[in-house]
Order: sequence, then structure tokens, then C-alpha cells
Amino acid sequence: MTYDPEDTSKGDEYRHPDGTREVVFALADGRVLTVKEYPDDESFDDGVADATYVGVEDDIADLPDASSFEVDGAEE
Repeated sequence: MTYDPEDTSKGDEYRHPDGTREVVFALADGRVLTVKEYPDDESFDDGVADATYVGVEDDIADLPDASSFEVDGAEE
């Protein structure tokens, strides 16, 4: 499946050739927020090589660890 901006919706997942996974997290006002998972540190370094680091987003950094969202007794 190829990218189609008209059909983009929350939860759409994309797999990049380098092993990176990207999932659409939210859509609002023509903007798309995604979450990317890189397969390793080197891929992350390559992926952000041309970006400008602007510091820590405190609202995200203050979120609890993912394990706190697990449901007791839920099967994986």
C-alpha cells in the first residue's frame, strides 16, 4: 500500500526499507503526528542526521513508562 493523504487515518502503519516502523498517532488541521520506531541506534542517528535538536518536550518526557499502560491479566 502506498501513502495516500486523502485516506490517512489514525493507526495507519508504514514500514520503511531500513526497518523503521511509523504509525499515525493523530491528525488535526492538516497536520499528521506519527510515532517512529527505529530498528537500532544507528538507524535513528541516520534518521535525525539532518534535523536540528531543540531540546526535551517535557509533556512527553513526563509521561509514565509504557509498562504503566498494561492491563493486568491481559494476554499479549
